Amino acid sequence: MSSGTQLVVVRHGETEWTERGLLHGRLDSPLSATGTRHSELTAQRLRGERFDALFSSPKGRAMQTAVTLGQAVGLAPVPLDDLREADFGWLEGKPIKQIDPDGPGNKFLRPVVWLMRALTAERPQQVAKRVAAAVETMTRQFPQGRLLVVTHWGIISMMMAQLVDNDLSKWRGRGPWAACGLSELHAVNGAWQVVRLNDHAHIRQESQ
Repeated sequence: MSSGTQLVVVRHGETEWTERGLLHGRLDSPLSATGTRHSELTAQRLRGERFDALFSSPKGRAMQTAVTLGQAVGLAPVPLDDLREADFGWLEGKPIKQIDPDGPGNKFLRPVVWLMRALTAERPQQVAKRVAAAVETMTRQFPQGRLLVVTHWGIISMMMAQLVDNDLSKWRGRGPWAACGLSELHAVNGAWQVVRLNDHAHIRQESQ
């Protein structure tokens, strides 16, 4: 059995915008007090695990999370632009429940939402291209390394659709991804295997 790169992928902690139900995308918001605490709990969970590198989206919310995790595993986060969240154009900063085309929002607004997305947002094919580039960059640098990766909901979904499903059309059905949840993928014999998926027991335990 030929083993390759191992990816431990973490969604960033909750932000002030997350708690207000607003869409981020290329826009940013700092971690909330809850997000900061969850990052610390995740750092405790990862302490003692060995990683060869720590990569992160350059967005502030991801880098804040990555810095906390890096202190626990002894690594400084390396920003990788291709790991940034998708650009949602004019929809950014708006309430998610109103602009999610599949959500419970006003059905009469859905055509407007789809038009705004079509005219101003980054297309899924573009996101998929840079997610593939990010994975290629990391695996080329560490072909047998264990890597910690901090990124966003949409990027994790696209990564799973590409690496596990081999079908980009399935990215929208991937998730949900808990803030500071852990998902782990191993490359074995040229294929990616899921070792853990959206593991956030360390977060749930605090709320019980």
